[in-house]
Amino acid sequence: MRITAILLAVMFLLPGCTSEDEKEITFNGRDLAGNDTYKFTLESADGDLWSLEDQRGKVVILVFMFTRCDETCPVTSQNVKMVQETLSDEELEKISIVSVTVDKRHDSPSKLQNWTEDRGYDWPHLTGSGSALDMVYETYGVYPYEESDDSDEGYTVAHPSPTYILDTDLMGRVVWSDYDFPVDLFVEDVRTVLENY
Repeated sequence: MRITAILLAVMFLLPGCTSEDEKEITFNGRDLAGNDTYKFTLESADGDLWSLEDQRGKVVILVFMFTRCDETCPVTSQNVKMVQETLSDEELEKISIVSVTVDKRHDSPSKLQNWTEDRGYDWPHLTGSGSALDMVYETYGVYPYEESDDSDEGYTVAHPSPTYILDTDLMGRVVWSDYDFPVDLFVEDVRTVLENY
């Protein structure tokens, strides 16, 4: 009888212990629940190869843009710069920011280099062969397409504007689909990933 009473008491205590230990993690952006990601290698603006796999151990902020974009991309890039300026030096040491072009015909390494220097961005901007970029676009749901316009190049690029936050194991944790994401909420998500993954 006494053993039964003790066992019942322990059974009632256990659920309380586990629920206290398990902290619910929530995000402001769309929760990707640790989805696997495509580990790409592309060419950076300085001509070196940049590999996502080499960023293992850091939280990665992944952005898609192109240099001739005059509407959405400047807003996203400026938001990312504001995120960078909001985070502490200690936090930035644990983070890698990278942008991938969606204009594979125009954005050569030298054009990306000039563009980043003109705007004061200090994170890598990547390009690559058409096939290498197509694989990145497909796996990250970007799907850029060219539209005719009256520019010197004769086209512009329409594309979704996801900004991803990957954890230290390079698993997808959060995506913001709007190009003009709220910086304060995005920073909260970055810090949540830093603290928990």
